[in-house]
Amino acid sequence: MLFIMTILAIPVYGICIWSLYEPEESYFFMKKWQYKELPELSDAQIKLIRIGSVAVLIIMTLQLIMMAIETFTGH
Repeated sequence: MLFIMTILAIPVYGICIWSLYEPEESYFFMKKWQYKELPELSDAQIKLIRIGSVAVLIIMTLQLIMMAIETFTGH
């Protein structure tokens, strides 16, 4: 199960890291066709996107660590 979770976590890490560095691009990913001109995101929205990305990175890392401990200790 650890192997499957690790493989599935790789794209999540990639998307979160991308959202940290390019929050506007990641927000409008697959949504650009809806707008003639892209609206600007406020500073608060950009901050929330970055906070959410960091939170998901932390939660996923903790989950993988807990699963690795459980797998290797046998509990």
